[in-house]
Amino acid sequence: MRWRPRRWPSATLVVRVVYQGSFLALFFFLLASLADGDTRDFPHTLFHHLDPLSTLGVALASWSLPAALAWGSALLVLTLGVGRVFCGWICPLGTMQQLASFLFSPRSRRESLEVNRYRRWFALKTYLLAGVLAWALLGSLQTGLLDPLSLSARGLASGLWPVLPGGRAVPGGWLAAALLVAILVASRFVPRLFCRALCPLGALLGLFARWSLFRIQRGASSCTQCTLCRFACQGADEPLGAHRASECHVCLNCVDHCPEGSIRFRFLGRAPVAPEIPDLSRRLLAGSLLGGLVAGPLLRASGGGRGEARAERIRPPGSLPEMQFLDRCVKCSLCQQACPTGAIQPAITQAGFEGFWSPVVVPRRGGCELACTRCGEVCPTGAIERLTAARKTGYDGGEPVRIGTAFVDRGRCLPWAMATPCIVCEEMCPTDPKAIWFERIDATRRDGSTVALQRPLVDPQRCVGCGLCENRCPVGEAAAIRVSSVGESRDPLNRMLLGA
Repeated sequence: MRWRPRRWPSATLVVRVVYQGSFLALFFFLLASLADGDTRDFPHTLFHHLDPLSTLGVALASWSLPAALAWGSALLVLTLGVGRVFCGWICPLGTMQQLASFLFSPRSRRESLEVNRYRRWFALKTYLLAGVLAWALLGSLQTGLLDPLSLSARGLASGLWPVLPGGRAVPGGWLAAALLVAILVASRFVPRLFCRALCPLGALLGLFARWSLFRIQRGASSCTQCTLCRFACQGADEPLGAHRASECHVCLNCVDHCPEGSIRFRFLGRAPVAPEIPDLSRRLLAGSLLGGLVAGPLLRASGGGRGEARAERIRPPGSLPEMQFLDRCVKCSLCQQACPTGAIQPAITQAGFEGFWSPVVVPRRGGCELACTRCGEVCPTGAIERLTAARKTGYDGGEPVRIGTAFVDRGRCLPWAMATPCIVCEEMCPTDPKAIWFERIDATRRDGSTVALQRPLVDPQRCVGCGLCENRCPVGEAAAIRVSSVGESRDPLNRMLLGA
């Protein structure tokens, strides 16, 4: 039968586009509300709590499972029912790729048939999944580097928001932004190339989709081999041949475009799936697992960042001890986006390779407000614990949460080095009583005149390492008072004097 062009999009396409647009808009809205400091209780971690890759990675790395991440299992159950519907209907990165492909790649049907073909190297995503899960099993959680939800949040928080009015620059943010842009540009050449070949979350869902109850079925007797289903496919399913349920994004374009009505999405129960096993090389799969198992200890032994305290590795308040923190942090950048002062930045070199892009406080960029607990409220994995303002400040009667200690650089401090009056750091100190106090002297200048000076000193028992003093220090470049991680509450060994 001759194919007849459609004048109007099908109801299925309209519904799917509405779903995709709504979820993408919700993803942007939640990020925007974080960046704007909106204090209303929106579900900012909704997408990340539904992420089974984070659930599995955290469970393997930490041998524990935060209750909120249990929602990730719901997505796996959904996948067992209807396949990779998350990829085709919900995933914000998938929708952005689809939009980029639609806008920037007008192709002929012949070209679309060629680029939509399944290729064996699309199995790379499964090898990546095996590698990062093996890595997590040894306690190094790196699933977030290629997780589409964390990757999208990082790219937008570091690449888009900083260029908007009022946005704050993110050091190294171009790395995350460039990766996101590269993924979108790649869709110009192959639709949703990241989903087809690189996405470990898609690979995980694909493993479950092979047993999904609802799948695509082609009626061989009525099919005329017109190839319109293959032309419209968003994944690499190739419904005209052997239906690959693990590659199908459940976009249902093939159903809509089949002029004979030969393709249907229907309940198939336990009917056999063809091909029965993923198109994987056992040798490459074993190599991926072995690579993941070897990479963790090697990087850790070569300065991965766990075993030693680092002055500039100042974690947000409420962070777990470093070992546990790295077992849970998926590098989603939500805490960075939520920080009202811009103090939380991605770690580029401060935390070693294992801690790459994990959050650190950079006081020169912004101080940690004394009663602010936003970072812990939006952490989806519990790497940063939820704190109340009373608990953080110590107003509940306990010790305040310390993230470090401030030190005066007497070679740069104006009263100490230049005989110039300055009390900014003491004025900015938020603790009560203040951690910064003065030594009062009358100093003699070079011309013989005298000047009354108040030289700042730090009481380490009072200092919580908030960094407001460093942030507001008037000395350019490196501040004359700087915060180090020593004295942080989360590490009893990171002390100026052990046992103190």
